[in-house]
Amino acid sequence: MKYHVLWILAALVLFCCAAPVCGAGPAVSSPDAGYITVTNPVTADFFTSTRYGGAPLTVSFSDRSFGAEPRTYLWEFGDGATSTQENPTHTYLKNGEYTVRLTVTNQYGSNTLSRAAYIGAGNPPEPDFTVPSREGIAPFTVPFSDTSKNVPTNWSWDFGDGSTESVRNPIHVYNRPGNYSVSLLVSNPYGSNSVSRAGLIRVNAPAPAVQPNQTPVSEEMPKGFIDLIRDAKGSTAAKNLPTAGIIPPELMAIAAVLTSLGVVLVQFLLANISTLSQFAMKGGKFLLDITGGHAVEKLSEKEITARRIAARKLEQHIFGFSSMEILVIEVAVIMVALAFILADRAELTLETVLIYIVVGAISVVLHDFAHRYFATRHGHDADTRFWGLGTVIMFLTAWLYGSAFAQSYRNLVNREGEDEPRELGIEMMAGPLVSIILMFLFLAMMTFGGLWAVAGGLGFTINLITAVYSLIPIETMDGLAIWRWNRPVYLVIFLPLLGFYLFTYVFV
Repeated sequence: MKYHVLWILAALVLFCCAAPVCGAGPAVSSPDAGYITVTNPVTADFFTSTRYGGAPLTVSFSDRSFGAEPRTYLWEFGDGATSTQENPTHTYLKNGEYTVRLTVTNQYGSNTLSRAAYIGAGNPPEPDFTVPSREGIAPFTVPFSDTSKNVPTNWSWDFGDGSTESVRNPIHVYNRPGNYSVSLLVSNPYGSNSVSRAGLIRVNAPAPAVQPNQTPVSEEMPKGFIDLIRDAKGSTAAKNLPTAGIIPPELMAIAAVLTSLGVVLVQFLLANISTLSQFAMKGGKFLLDITGGHAVEKLSEKEITARRIAARKLEQHIFGFSSMEILVIEVAVIMVALAFILADRAELTLETVLIYIVVGAISVVLHDFAHRYFATRHGHDADTRFWGLGTVIMFLTAWLYGSAFAQSYRNLVNREGEDEPRELGIEMMAGPLVSIILMFLFLAMMTFGGLWAVAGGLGFTINLITAVYSLIPIETMDGLAIWRWNRPVYLVIFLPLLGFYLFTYVFV
């Protein structure tokens, strides 16, 4: 009996221990049990730092998709080529617009991102245009037709009379007589280019109506003074200058002035490197000398001594000039003409080159002849020399800013004994005064239209720049001698001229 009870108790214990284990099986498979499943699907995305350029165009693509890894990639570049790399590089061999598609896949599925016309391979446009007629009577209607190559998407027209337009084929009406330069700037996603044609459109004044028994009334001047200045100076917008994206157009002329003076300052610093080494000891005196103009004077004297430059007493043949000086002036004239052709971005036609040479010759020879007349009248030997640094500055400013601010030659006067400030001042003042007179004469020539207007605008610009440049009060320039002789006279001449220069190129 005792043993039977023990067996019963042992069986009960085993049954109680086994019951939870046996009950766990049905609970797991019960439809009432809950589960949480966590997924991380993929989202495709990509970018590239280069989207446009000329063919062949190499583009590096960067994946920035997100989602669970590992992932697989399928790139379709739009030109038939594909790649399975995460960050591929592809080269487009032909011009065109290409749609790029990226498909990214992971264990939870796939996702595709497509960007239409995402890559563009092409070239900047080549500007060109035509007009059916170049000459007519005011009001003269001119339809312009764009014939540019390489599919431009933006157009900017400058009709030369202060009007602009941004459509592809504009129709413009010229209401006033005159000679007008036309420029066109075209662009597309791959770049921009411009073309300018000087004096393209010529507009004549209508014949005045003559009433019976009345005499014809004289035609009034078709342009005002400001209009003449605006036409004479031209526009920097169509010159495609290398500094156009950095310096505003109205500040180009000022930048040319500062660059010219900066080059002269650099030459001064290089020529006086030994003096500058003692700057810590003599800094105050050095700055005072520069302020008074004596340092630049010493530079000029030092240069003249080192190069053994002296006014040569030469036999004079034509207008007081020797054969050697005539050769120097001819070279200077050619340099001036070439520099201003570069500054204006003028077309290299025989007609254009001859106009620039003739106008440059008149401006250079008369300016120098005025100096020579008073120098010889005062009994001094004068000499004209080619100036290499001035030529470099002239071409540098012409290329960068469209304004050739310098001279390609210099005048030397051999004076015996102490200089007479009054004589020297009068000699130096004669050249700039002649340039100022020529400047207004050429400006008046603008009213005749045609080639006269082209020559008038060029002569106005050359003589204005020559007058301002020669009056700067530093050594080798005319202005310093005038300043030393009579400061009120210098200020009366230079300040209004400088103001007119700024008014012409900054405000007009």
